[in-house]
Amino acid sequence: MIKYGVSSKYNFGEWSHRVYGPFETEEQAEKWLHTEECDFREREIMSKTAAIKLAGKKAVENAMEV
Repeated sequence: MIKYGVSSKYNFGEWSHRVYGPFETEEQAEKWLHTEECDFREREIMSKTAAIKLAGKKAVENAMEV
């Protein structure tokens, strides 16, 4: 299964999401998951379908490379 990473932050009453991936391997996804961000975001690994439901299709189509 292809996996994506979603980095989420709650800011002033709204969630903002950044999508990363797709990850080529499970190890790559786990490494990304355990990397800290300086602005206290929450990170999750999920399927493409779940990432679309959370962040939107456009965000997944424009996912940032890791």
